[in-house]
Parts: sequence; C-alpha cells; structure tokens
Amino acid sequence: MKSSKEVVVDIWKSHNNYLAKKSVNLETVNVVDYLANLFCPGPYYYYIIDSPTLTLDIVSDSIQTVFGIKPQDFTLNMFIDRIHPEDLSFFLRCEDVVAHFLKNRIPPSDMVNYKINYCLRERVANGSYRLFLMQTVTMQTTEDGALLKVFGTHTDIEHITSINNKKLSLIGLNGSPSYLELDVFDDTVFDDFVPFEYTMEKPIFTTRETEVIKLLAQGLSTEMIALDLNISVQTVFTHRKNILRKTSAKNTSELIAECIRKGYI
Repeated sequence: MKSSKEVVVDIWKSHNNYLAKKSVNLETVNVVDYLANLFCPGPYYYYIIDSPTLTLDIVSDSIQTVFGIKPQDFTLNMFIDRIHPEDLSFFLRCEDVVAHFLKNRIPPSDMVNYKINYCLRERVANGSYRLFLMQTVTMQTTEDGALLKVFGTHTDIEHITSINNKKLSLIGLNGSPSYLELDVFDDTVFDDFVPFEYTMEKPIFTTRETEVIKLLAQGLSTEMIALDLNISVQTVFTHRKNILRKTSAKNTSELIAECIRKGYI
C-alpha cells in the first residue's frame, strides 16, 4: 500500500504527457498579474511548482505565518501531509479529474486559460484545521501540452465557511467556457473519465486515539481528556498505552512530535 504522496504522483503520471520530462528556468514572474485572476478574501500563501521535478521554484513568505515553516523549507510533500485525512480522497480525485480535463478535453494551447478551484482543510501552525480555497493556474507548458510551471494560491476562508462543499470548478479565462461545482465522485463528471484506482495506507490510529492525541497536544491531562470525551480515566489510560505501542515514541512529548512530523494530527 502507498502513502497519499505516492498516490497523487502515480495519478499525475498515469495521464500521458501530463508532467513535462525536463525542467526549464523560471522566467521573470510578476506575481501580481497572477493574483489578479485569483480570489483571495483572506490570508493566503502562494507558490510556483516546477512540474517535471515536483519541486517549488517560489514560495511566499506568508507560508511561515500559516504553517510555521520557512519558505525555503516548504515542499509539496509538506502540503499533502497537512491535508485533513477526511479530505484526502477528494484531493486525489480532483487531481485525477483535472489531469483528465487538461489532457483530454481541451487543446494544449488552452491549458493556460483555466483556473482550477476547490477547497481543502489544511492543518495550520497551531495544529488546528482551517478551510482553504485552493486555486491553480498553468503558467507554462511544452508545445504538446505537458506541464512546466503552475502557479497556486491557498486562501484561508474559515471566516466565511468551515464546511467543505467538495466541489471542483474549472473556470475559463480569456473567454474559455467554465465547468462549475463538479461532483468529482459522480460517474458522469466527464463521459470518458475513468478514475485512477489505488490503495492507500490505512491510518495507524483509530478515530478515538486521534482525538486523544490532539488533546494531549493541547496540553490536557488524562483526567481532563476523560471529561472532554466523556469517557473514563481508565479508558484514556488504555488509549494512551495503545497509542505509544503503535509508535516509536517513549513519552508524550516524543509522541506528539512524531505525530506532527508524520501528519497524523
């Protein structure tokens, strides 16, 4: 079984000539020009992806405010690690549908004329999850339509809504037609779309164990966790014992550090 990071790369590579094979140097970019086409009604961060290597050419300084990570240290894997577990399957299907659309439904010359929109819950610097509007625009492709550079922004919209509608919008720019609020799990999202099949690693912790870990990370004692979850102190002790057994951690501090590092909380 594969991790979500491995699965999304497999999805991208399953679409013929979706990612270009050779990188090109990033030309001078006026970020303001790209932001002008994007809706950013709250705090946001942006980046430019080098698609052949799946590395980041540019990351905004605001990433440190959002995630507590220095721009030069941020990677795509770190972003994927911060997606809410319940939104992962939606993220993977969106990327599958987007790749199909860009490679099969429009000519290569139109790839730069679409803005991709959908929402995800992302884990921020304080350990909580907030809803972000993710918007990406293709900046540059090869002549035959393989991605070279992609500009993306993620905007915190938790102050507007905390509910992810789990819909994908493909918004046409420069007169191109739009496809709004698509249900990516609908079998007829596009007539010729065949979903990528995958099997992902199962979470090592149960839902209740994850709740206990999050409360431990907030500094709550065993007794306080029992009250918060309306369970007995002995049950909390049992959960804590089982949690430690599933990790390499020797104490609570090591446990929390490991869970944050691996994206469990």
